[in-house]
Amino acid sequence: MSRRVASWLVWSLASLSVAMFVATVVLFFLTRSVQPPSSWGTGGLSIVLIVLLPFLAFPLVGALIASRRPRNPIGWICLAAGAFWMLANVTSGYGTYGLLMARPGSVHFPAAIGSVGEWMWAPALGLLGTYLLLLFPDGRLPSGRWRPLAWLAGVVIVSVSLGTTLRPGRLTDLGSVRNPFGLEEFPWIASATQSVTVLLPVCMLAAATSLVLRYQRSGGEEREQIKWLAFAALILGLGGLLLHYP
Repeated sequence: MSRRVASWLVWSLASLSVAMFVATVVLFFLTRSVQPPSSWGTGGLSIVLIVLLPFLAFPLVGALIASRRPRNPIGWICLAAGAFWMLANVTSGYGTYGLLMARPGSVHFPAAIGSVGEWMWAPALGLLGTYLLLLFPDGRLPSGRWRPLAWLAGVVIVSVSLGTTLRPGRLTDLGSVRNPFGLEEFPWIASATQSVTVLLPVCMLAAATSLVLRYQRSGGEEREQIKWLAFAALILGLGGLLLHYP
């Protein structure tokens, strides 16, 4: 891929992420009266200020990196994770508006589109929590010993995303409507998905360990880059704590 094509692609995705952010804010104000106390999609002003706004930095920073160094996956990871997160929120907001606010039939496919927000968090969080830490800052694994973790993380992210999409049951953030893609004849999907989800924080912890080991062996500019990444992770972590424990 040429640098010109890469630049066009990344800035298009970044612009789309900004547009989804604006749409999510609009949907937030349109659905304030029916929002639950806690929600990944549109659950209160704290979602917009603490969770959604910081994630807007990822597609913008990712676009800057990927447009200048398209061969380094770090920029693409940030761009994709930010876009996934914005998509999760805007689809959830669309579903909430269509199911709980709009006149029946006036909004097309609210449950189907809204259900996207139920699983889109997995690739967003997985990319940042595993691959960004494993590959930062040069885009390569610290050593070949970490390749099995990279494969495991990919399998877990895909499995959680697919399992959440297909598990039967109600979507609590969308007025308890049943999952339109849920396979009702396979109730075990829900418990299996929950079991696999436990592996995601394990992968994230292992990836964080790889970054710590990389920091200990690094020096100069690379060490400073890792410090900045750790600072950003701390801000996101504090935001999550404020969100769950206001």
